[in-house]
Amino acid sequence: MVLGLVLVGLVAIRIVMGRDAEDRVAEGEVAEFGHLSAKPKHSRFLMCPKDYCSRTPDAESPVFDMEWERLRDLWSETVARQHRVKLVAGDGDRRKITYVQHSVLLRLPAIVTIEFVDLPDGKSSFAIESRSRYGRLDFGANAARVRNWVGLLQSVAKR
Repeated sequence: MVLGLVLVGLVAIRIVMGRDAEDRVAEGEVAEFGHLSAKPKHSRFLMCPKDYCSRTPDAESPVFDMEWERLRDLWSETVARQHRVKLVAGDGDRRKITYVQHSVLLRLPAIVTIEFVDLPDGKSSFAIESRSRYGRLDFGANAARVRNWVGLLQSVAKR
């Protein structure tokens, strides 16, 4: 009986979290890298170029020997291969892009915002934040997501 209730609850969570409404971002959900809160409300992982973000990042972003537009194109190619990811927002020149990725089991949404940074001498980098929409505990999922995607991007950029 208890197991049945747990299963029904898990199915209900999966259905609710899989709705189209969870693929939209509200005002304040897109990271503003120059105005990040010191104490986040949700679990997040932040990677930024040195001195770019308003709070200390969890990791420093790599620098690429290419213009930011080329880096953005390689990024888009990399993310397009990821599962359960939907592009949900972007600015006019797509310097800043926001995605929602759902977890496998419960379809819990994570919001990922990346902003490409133009550096001197034809180089570029990015600031990226991955954060859980719900809850304070992510068991390292946001960090793993960013590190995995950045690792894939570095592999694509080497080709």
